[in-house]
Amino acid sequence: MSDRNWDRVTGLILGASFGLIAGLLLAPTSGSDTRDTLKKKTQDSLGQFQDSVRDIRDNLTRRGQTILKRGVTEIPLDDDATKTPNDEGEGA
Repeated sequence: MSDRNWDRVTGLILGASFGLIAGLLLAPTSGSDTRDTLKKKTQDSLGQFQDSVRDIRDNLTRRGQTILKRGVTEIPLDDDATKTPNDEGEGA
């Protein structure tokens, strides 16, 4: 991205931030009501984020266990199955 595009993106982010702050400060509700609303929404969002992380962790754990089980069952337990003819001095 060029510097000009970064300047536009930065300006957009700063403008949106200032607009959000101004909207919160000039809202028709009292400051304590606004803070309570923000606190509740933040806690809800945090709870959703924690649930998502927990779901991802559980999914990855299940996949890892499946891969581990598959890998363990596919490992040959017979030493003769892993030897090649060159290992025993044959076919050289």
